[in-house]
Amino acid sequence: MKKLKTRFFYKNLLVLSLPLILIVLILGSLSIVITERYVRNEIYKNSSEMLKQSNKDLSFLFNDVNKIYLTFGTNKDVTLYLKRILNTSKYSLDDMWHLSMIESLFDSTSFSEPYIQSIYLYFNNPNKNFLVTGNGINSIEEYLDYEWYDSFLNAPKNKISWLEVRDIKLYKFDKKGVKVLSVYKKIANFDGDKINGVLVLNINLDYIENLLNTSTVFPGQKIFILDADNNLMCQNMNSNFHGKVDINKYSKNNIITELKSPNYNIKYISIVPKKYLYEVPIKLLKITLVLLSISIFFVILITFRITKRNYENISKIINIIEAEKTNEIFPELPAENKDEYNYIIYNIINSYIEKSQLKMELAEKKYKMKAMELLALQSQISPHFLSNTLETIYLKALSYTKGPNDVTKMIENLSQILKYLLSNPSETVTIKEEIENTKAYIEILKVRYKDRFRVVLNYDETLSSCLIMKLMLQHLIENSIKHGLKKKDGKGTIKVKIKSINKKQIKISVIDNGMGMSKERLLKVREILNSDFDFQDHIGLMNTKERLKLLYGNNYDILIRSKFNVGTAIYITFPYQLKGQIEEN
Repeated sequence: MKKLKTRFFYKNLLVLSLPLILIVLILGSLSIVITERYVRNEIYKNSSEMLKQSNKDLSFLFNDVNKIYLTFGTNKDVTLYLKRILNTSKYSLDDMWHLSMIESLFDSTSFSEPYIQSIYLYFNNPNKNFLVTGNGINSIEEYLDYEWYDSFLNAPKNKISWLEVRDIKLYKFDKKGVKVLSVYKKIANFDGDKINGVLVLNINLDYIENLLNTSTVFPGQKIFILDADNNLMCQNMNSNFHGKVDINKYSKNNIITELKSPNYNIKYISIVPKKYLYEVPIKLLKITLVLLSISIFFVILITFRITKRNYENISKIINIIEAEKTNEIFPELPAENKDEYNYIIYNIINSYIEKSQLKMELAEKKYKMKAMELLALQSQISPHFLSNTLETIYLKALSYTKGPNDVTKMIENLSQILKYLLSNPSETVTIKEEIENTKAYIEILKVRYKDRFRVVLNYDETLSSCLIMKLMLQHLIENSIKHGLKKKDGKGTIKVKIKSINKKQIKISVIDNGMGMSKERLLKVREILNSDFDFQDHIGLMNTKERLKLLYGNNYDILIRSKFNVGTAIYITFPYQLKGQIEEN
């Protein structure tokens, strides 16, 4: 009983907890997956929008070089005056006036925007002079910042615009200098067939990095700009990159978004740590685990209470069942039907009481009914067999012939059958006894029908001690003669075969080559066999079927096959049973 109680507990725990656990786990998993996908998509979306905005802002800055170029690179008068001034070391009053006008225009462009550190304008000249915002005309050889000139000279001929991060030293004692992003744009002559100079826009790198910092959306997000060779140009304050940047090495633990700017051949990169991606799902996971733990605790508590109640009630039911088996006194009926268990217990006890009262009456009636049916069936089979009359006829025949003759032989066979028939009608006999009496019955039929038929008996001698229902073979043979061979011209044959099926069943086959039956008649006979017993045609076959049913219950089978003008076959199977074995119906 202790094992039963434990089994109840685990069964109820499984039934109650499994659906709840599955629901919590499924909902928790779905919420985590959906949230993770949503956050990932939001990161990609926001990062892409941020990079587009950064590209837009920086493109606005870089386009200032185009504005200056339109003024100083394509204006023929300004270009000619500036070229002439750069090519000479002595200025006339007219040159001074034009230079003052050009410098004012040049400086106003630089000073109007806070992000411009300086602008250089250079036209090819033997003095290597160039114009600097806020500082007028200077010589490249004497000016502290001259690296831009080397970049201009070393740039490929087909390269018109490019970007470069540089350090500009404003004073000789300034070791650190100022970081700028230089935007280069070559200036061609008016015919367009030759490069005539270069325009350099120096943008404060701090200004660009501040723009990247203000564009940051997610905690720990890194934003930087790379050139065509993946060299770092600038980055936000969360980044700590140097030199050449390999993006692939950061893809494992980060979500990377990239945007290319074809105008200046640069790339904008956003790197967001994946820990931010899983921050919300991890919180949801913790909440899910807490809810799951609370749910399991309450499920165990509820399961314990339900198991205790169910165990007590089922123990009562088991005690009632055991009391019924051992004929002990039943427990008292519950006072009220408080729940389904009390209702069941109440009805079980009532049912057992009623069953015990009717059990003896039912068994007695069943026994009497079976005996009466067997006697009634038996009386239909042999109503004309009178033993005393046969004995008188037998003695009279002997007195006429002064010895045995065909008549006395028939009377002997008939007497044997009569004694066999009038014994206990409910008794089964061995196959050997049934065959011996069947042979006597066949000898009588041969005298009546002359040589109209022959019977072939085929059976295994090892089945001689197996039990068979009395008078089964006689009825089947009589049925074959009456309905098959009697109406056929010429000599007929009846084959009787008895065999065992795996020592579990006995199968009897009775096959004749008589008139057979049409399909309609065969269907009618099968319908009669499946119906309740009635006094009609085929009484022998129906008698056999009813007796089999009384002896073996439903553990038998009768199959009829027939073809008109070919013959009929009857197959009967019933349980394999040796002599002395007790059979329970």
